[in-house]
Amino acid sequence: TTVVAPSFLEDDTDRSPALVDLPALPDDERAEWCDHLHHEVMSVRDTRASLLLATESSATSLAAHLARRMVIRVPGQDHPLQWRFFDPGTCLQMPRLLGPTGLAWLMGPVKDIMVPWAGEWSRIEQPQDVSPEAVHDFKLSQEHIAALLRLAAVNRAAMACPAPEGAQAWTDQCAALDQHVLKAQTQYGLNMRDDLVAFALHAHTLHPDIHRHPHLQPLLLAAREAKPEDATGYQELTGTLLPEDWQRMLCDIQNIEPQDTLSP
Repeated sequence: TTVVAPSFLEDDTDRSPALVDLPALPDDERAEWCDHLHHEVMSVRDTRASLLLATESSATSLAAHLARRMVIRVPGQDHPLQWRFFDPGTCLQMPRLLGPTGLAWLMGPVKDIMVPWAGEWSRIEQPQDVSPEAVHDFKLSQEHIAALLRLAAVNRAAMACPAPEGAQAWTDQCAALDQHVLKAQTQYGLNMRDDLVAFALHAHTLHPDIHRHPHLQPLLLAAREAKPEDATGYQELTGTLLPEDWQRMLCDIQNIEPQDTLSP
């Protein structure tokens, strides 16, 4: 195994992945390892591997490439961030967020990725219609970085929803939640992660326009002006609302009479 970690982490590599060179294992040991992994995937359990990578490169060369790609430099921040694209639920969103050229740049020498998620295997292929020059010149744009930074809130919101029926359902749900998180940032000025998660869940599970309700507008304004130490963000403010409050707001938005109570 080879620990894959960008150099800026130095010795702080506890949350970094390890690359296992499967071809280097004895045949019987590799077969047993893969059988256990497949059983874990089909049983929707925690898996011993987050991704399977097909490549003709050496483990050392691949580890170096992956470590380079784990670095995100955010404008205005002195220290880089670790990009956890190796988490399976995150990796499945990379084709949508990066596009073909960005995905080819991320994968580098990796020809195929098999992702164990939501009880099944999903395949991400190296894009074929991308020129080497385009890949060489590719750089993460501000839009890319903003989208990647939103993933912390998007993934937390998605994990709070009912388990998806397959990887495609997961990626579709994450795409919808991403739009809610983006709206919370751009239209309502929310920026704290827990506020973004709560906002996205309300929009996703209740109604996309629930935040237009007059009862929520003052709370959104107060949350926009709140500081992290104030504990008066959107999550805290809406946490005081009762199920019947949400039901009345939902009925107002849908222009129907209140019936069953609900809880977001």
